[in-house]
Amino acid sequence: MSLITISALVNADGSFAFPPFGLPSKRNISVHQVASVQGLYQIIYDTVFESTPVLTATPAWLGEFGPSGGSTLDGAIINDLTKTFATVKLGDGGGNGQWRPFTIVLTGHELLRKTPQHLEEAHE
Repeated sequence: MSLITISALVNADGSFAFPPFGLPSKRNISVHQVASVQGLYQIIYDTVFESTPVLTATPAWLGEFGPSGGSTLDGAIINDLTKTFATVKLGDGGGNGQWRPFTIVLTGHELLRKTPQHLEEAHE
């Protein structure tokens, strides 16, 4: 198994600011706003990892808050972390959920697809 690291900058609407770095070819990762909870995002990576990866998430200010930067009270919380998806909630210094840009870094063992040869061996 190969250990891989994928990093991405996610816009407030859940789109990527640029293609995720380190994502193996023919694999997908997507981010969606969870409509029922302000600031909650679901990150889906169901074709990427063999087991539950490590995830870090951080608010990304992207120059929006001037030279003093953002508040250190603002944050990102990982609510769920599984082999196929994670949920992350972003919020302000008062604990209120907000749609805002953030970064993610995922590290784990790459899900290797079985070749036809391996599939035949499994049935013997």
